[in-house]
Amino acid sequence: MIVGDVCSREVYVVRRGEPLAEAVREMRNRHVGAVVVADPAGELLRPVGILTDRDVICGQIARQADLFCLAVDDVMTPDPLTVSESAEVAEAVESLCKRGVRRAPVVAETGDLVGIVTLDDLLPVVADELSSLAQLMGNQAKREIRS
Repeated sequence: MIVGDVCSREVYVVRRGEPLAEAVREMRNRHVGAVVVADPAGELLRPVGILTDRDVICGQIARQADLFCLAVDDVMTPDPLTVSESAEVAEAVESLCKRGVRRAPVVAETGDLVGIVTLDDLLPVVADELSSLAQLMGNQAKREIRS
């Protein structure tokens, strides 16, 4: 299965210089823990960062600044891991693990933003694959016992 089949195509996007308080308010309203920071490229968007709830807290504490005095790019994680929508799920899991992150913007082959994939999206797919493998092993063991 590929990432494009399991990712969320509904992504909340913010701009670098946007007020942080505004971005956080929208994160709360949309019940999301992360938003993609993107720059326009014509009519398309290119991910240039990601803003997580953890980035907000850690960035605010590190700068000892009021939330209302900061912009998105003051606390965002720049240069986010991106995953191609044509990547296999196993490849996406490996990339997330290597980078130590739980979510990544999904991009088309052109690098344009098309979605976001999270650990929560990938876990059920991996669990189904493991379940299928366990069933295969169980069936094989039953055949060996009958022989």
